[in-house]
Amino acid sequence: MNKGISIVVCCHNSSALLEQTLKHICRLKSDSGIKWEVIIIDNASTDDTFKKSEKLLKEFNCPVSFKIISEPEPGLSNARKTGMDNSEYEYILFCDDDNWLEENYLITGFEILDSDEKIGALGGKSEAVTETEIPDWFEKHSINYSVGKQSDIQGDISNTNTVLWGAGMFVRKSALIELYSKGFYSFLTDRKGNQLSSGGDSEKCYALRLAGWKIWYDERLKLKHFIQDKRLTWDYLRKLSRGFGAQKIDFDPYLNVLEKRNNTDSDNKWHIQALRLIGKLRGYGLRKLISFNNSPAGDNETLRIEKTIGRLKELLKIRSEYNRRIQIVETAKWRK
Repeated sequence: MNKGISIVVCCHNSSALLEQTLKHICRLKSDSGIKWEVIIIDNASTDDTFKKSEKLLKEFNCPVSFKIISEPEPGLSNARKTGMDNSEYEYILFCDDDNWLEENYLITGFEILDSDEKIGALGGKSEAVTETEIPDWFEKHSINYSVGKQSDIQGDISNTNTVLWGAGMFVRKSALIELYSKGFYSFLTDRKGNQLSSGGDSEKCYALRLAGWKIWYDERLKLKHFIQDKRLTWDYLRKLSRGFGAQKIDFDPYLNVLEKRNNTDSDNKWHIQALRLIGKLRGYGLRKLISFNNSPAGDNETLRIEKTIGRLKELLKIRSEYNRRIQIVETAKWRK
């Protein structure tokens, strides 16, 4: 595999966000031993993302070769797979369209990945940048925006409950190729356009762990995450939380295997999960459930209810598939 870094920026109607993101990419420090490239994936955009990204990369004198590729099938997972398929190098860096990478990001990431050939995914720490004042409730829930520390442990986090978010995440291309070649496919559709469902990055981390690869966290990797005002509302966070709840159902097949590896009792049959979630909703109390739509901003229990509802709705949606998915991961050829 060709040693170097392919930066993949997946975009859907990203014209308004690209200037600072691409400016920071073009200012990244490198050394003579690191080869790298930039790949922009225009994922079913209806604005001028394609033309603007080309214009900005030229304007900022991008120091390496770049490609701008159209992916007409909506979905972040589709866009990232297209980026991987068109990448030249072994280390792939997924940079979101609102990520401003710190200037040493490439050098640090290359150094870490090159130090251990079993690292399959690598992530770091991020800081929020906003247009206006950050709401009072934001700090407590910043992780929902891929902001802050991803773990209290630095280094190998493969045996913890932590998985990495996609913002600024490195992956080893050969690890992903191995997964796909042995039959891995994602249960998640991941984010499409303005939909708030996500989780494809976390799912890949679970799969990589089960395939014997290390998941690594290092706070020397730093980026700024620009958050638009429209996302800094309590209503948006509630919708985001419901989406997080839904995606957790799709993680159950992986967690089932990991729990068994750790000698933890696991019974993830569909009917048991459904009864647990119904019981959890009842535990919030009828008064809270009736009034929770009118709850004040910052109410933590409201977000827990949203996640529980999201989980239950997704569980009902995939009722006929749930147990089969458990079996698919239990018997997967890509597992170690």
